Amino acid sequence: MDLYLKKKRIGEPFSLSYLMSVFMILLLFSVVAIISAVGTYRISVEGSKNLLETRAVDIAVNLGLAIEKIGIRNELLSELVESDKWDDLAYLVLYDRNGTVLLHSNPLLVGRCQRDSYIERVISKERPETHFLKLATGERVFVLDFPLHLRIPKHNDINRKDNMALGYPRASKAIRPAASNKVYCLRVSLHPYPAEAILRKANLQLVSIGLSLLTLWVLIFFLFRAWRKNYHLEAKLREQERMAALGEMAAVLAHEIRNPLSSIKGFAQIHLEGTIDPDLERDLSIIVEESMRLERLTSNLLTYARPTELNEERFDIKRFCQELERSIVPLTGQVKFHISCEGSQLCLDREKLKQVAFNLVQNALDAVKDAEGGEVWVRAKSSETQLVLTVEDNGPGLALEIKDQIFEPFVTSKAKGTGLGLAIVHRLIEAMGGKIDLRDREDGGIVVRVILPLAQSQMDSKQELYGL
Repeated sequence: MDLYLKKKRIGEPFSLSYLMSVFMILLLFSVVAIISAVGTYRISVEGSKNLLETRAVDIAVNLGLAIEKIGIRNELLSELVESDKWDDLAYLVLYDRNGTVLLHSNPLLVGRCQRDSYIERVISKERPETHFLKLATGERVFVLDFPLHLRIPKHNDINRKDNMALGYPRASKAIRPAASNKVYCLRVSLHPYPAEAILRKANLQLVSIGLSLLTLWVLIFFLFRAWRKNYHLEAKLREQERMAALGEMAAVLAHEIRNPLSSIKGFAQIHLEGTIDPDLERDLSIIVEESMRLERLTSNLLTYARPTELNEERFDIKRFCQELERSIVPLTGQVKFHISCEGSQLCLDREKLKQVAFNLVQNALDAVKDAEGGEVWVRAKSSETQLVLTVEDNGPGLALEIKDQIFEPFVTSKAKGTGLGLAIVHRLIEAMGGKIDLRDREDGGIVVRVILPLAQSQMDSKQELYGL
C-alpha cells in the first residue's frame, strides 16, 4: 500500500508539469497566431490603400498629360468616366488656385467655385493628398488630390465658354499669347471596390483565426476542468485508501493496546485505592494518567480513521450549550470561560457537534492555561439555514510555520499533544458539509469559526410549523 501511494504521489507532479507545458505551448501558439493575424490584417489594409493610391496616381498622371496635350474640353472627363477602361472612376474634377471648377465629369458643374482645405494645401504645397469622402448619395469614395503643372494656352481652338471658365480675356485670333505654367489640382475619385474586397478577406481571416483560438481555449478550459475533476477524484481516492490503511492499522493497534492497557490501568487503580505510601501513590497515579492518555490517543485515532456516519437528531441549542458548559467547566482552572447561545432547535449530529466544540474549546483552554488573565469565549448562533460556532481565546496564537498545516494529523504545537484534535474537527465538519476558518485575533489569540448548514429535515419542519 505504501509503495502504491508513493508511486501515485511521484506521478502527480509530472502530470501537472505536462499540463503546464501543454498550456505554455498553446499560449505561445495563440500569441504567435494573434501577432500573425494582426500583421496580415495591417498588411492587407496598407495594401488596399496602396492599390487605390497607385491606381489614382496612374489616372492623374495620364489625365494630366492628356489635358496638356489636347487642352480644355468639357466632355473630356465625362467621356473618361463613362469609358470601360476606367470603370472604377467615381468622378473627376480639375480646380484652379481659386477653387474654380475648370473641368468636371459632370459638365453642368463647370465654372462653380468650391472652397476646400485639401485643394488649397495641394496647390500651395504642391504635394498630393489622399482621403476618403462620403458623397451625398451615402457612398464612400477614395479621393486623390493631385497637383498638376499645366501649360495651357490663353487662347486656342477651344470655345469661348472654356476661355471664360479659365478667366482669360477675349483675345483676337491674330494674337496668340504664350502659354502660362500654373499649378492646378486634379481630384480623382475612385470606387473602393477592389480595396474593400481585400479588406473583407482580411476581416474574414482575422475573424476565423479569432474564432479558432476562442474555440481552442474553450476546449482547453473544459479539458482543464476535466483534468482538475479527475485530479480531485484521484486525490480523494488516495485519501480513502490512506484512511482505509490507517483504519486497519488503528483497529489492530486498538485491539493490541487496549486490552493490556486496561489491565495495567485496572491494577494500578486497585493498588492506588489500597496504598497509604505517598511515593507509591504518586507513581500509581502517573500510571493511571498515562494509561488514560493512551486510551484517548487510540480513541482519537479510531475516530479519525473510521468512515464518518452522521446520525442527525433534533435538539435545543441552549440545552446543548448547557451540557457543553458542564463538561468544560471542570477543565477551566484559572481560565475565565464565557459561553453564549442564540437560536432554537437544531437538526444535526449532536455527538459529532459536541466533539467538535469540545476539541476546539480544549485547544483554546490549553493555549491560555499558563497565561495570566486567560479567557475563552464560545458563541453559538443559529439561523434558518446555518449554525455558526465561534471559539475565541486571548492566548499567544499560532506559529507561522504550522498555520497552513494545523488541520493535518499529528501536527501540533503542544509538548504532549497528539496532533489529532483539529484533524478530527476538520474531518467531522467536512462530513457534516460545513467549513472552518481560523484567523488571528486583534488583541492576540486565535478566532476559530465553524459554519454548519442545517439539515433539510429541520427546514422542512419549520415550513410545516408555519404552514408553508
